[in-house]
Amino acid sequence: MFKQKAEAAAQKAAGESSKKAAVEDAEWAKGSKSNAKKEEAEARKADALRKKAEKDALLAAEERTLPSGPKKTKTALKKTSAAPARRNGTLNLDQLDDNDDNDGPEASKPLSALNATGIDNALDVLSLSTATGGEKVDRHPERRYKAAYAAYKSRRMPELEQEMKGLRRQQRVDVIRKEFERSAENPFNQ
Repeated sequence: MFKQKAEAAAQKAAGESSKKAAVEDAEWAKGSKSNAKKEEAEARKADALRKKAEKDALLAAEERTLPSGPKKTKTALKKTSAAPARRNGTLNLDQLDDNDDNDGPEASKPLSALNATGIDNALDVLSLSTATGGEKVDRHPERRYKAAYAAYKSRRMPELEQEMKGLRRQQRVDVIRKEFERSAENPFNQ
């Protein structure tokens, strides 16, 4: 019985001393540097690395379940002429020949599609399809405007000097510009 009381008293004293030690440590920790932020940052890094590893593992497992290699799909090719088209990087211009031979209502029908493989052949097909009367359609007249104006100005300036002798050079340039805006040589008017 005395032993039990002695053990209980020892436990009580140990509990009180541990409480006092915790209070004293807290007192000492108030003024000192704390590593709590550093430990928290390390814990976040470890958590992020763990999540990344889980994500990579799931992705790898998903990739293993999916079939590898390119998907082979078969698409039906529309045949536009009786003759089979050659597929070795050439143009299929059979439609052009068929339309030239027919004199009936099919001859006036526009081309539905031209086949070309390769970049160069595709550009050739585009130039054939946009040509009207042997001329190509100019899609960017602003690129030719400066050169066309300079040619018009150099040709028209001596003529205008003879017609209007009393004008200054800048006045003649203004007259030439106004004429060029209405001229057929202006790429924007074509």
